[in-house]
Amino acid sequence: MLDFSQYKCEFCGKTCTQVVFAAFVCDDPACVEKAYNARGGPGGHMKRRAPITPVVVEAAEKAEKKE
Repeated sequence: MLDFSQYKCEFCGKTCTQVVFAAFVCDDPACVEKAYNARGGPGGHMKRRAPITPVVVEAAEKAEKKE
């Protein structure tokens, strides 16, 4: 089991109490918000891995028009 007390908050340096949005953070809502923003918001990790390019969007639009 992971002992959070061995880790520090990645944003303020206080003792870590939880892991949210792939970051060790304390209970401060501001630090949780920073972790959320650092991750990229909802689906942020997916956006970085698979960015939407104009070519993909154009192909999807063409496919919709054919239906």
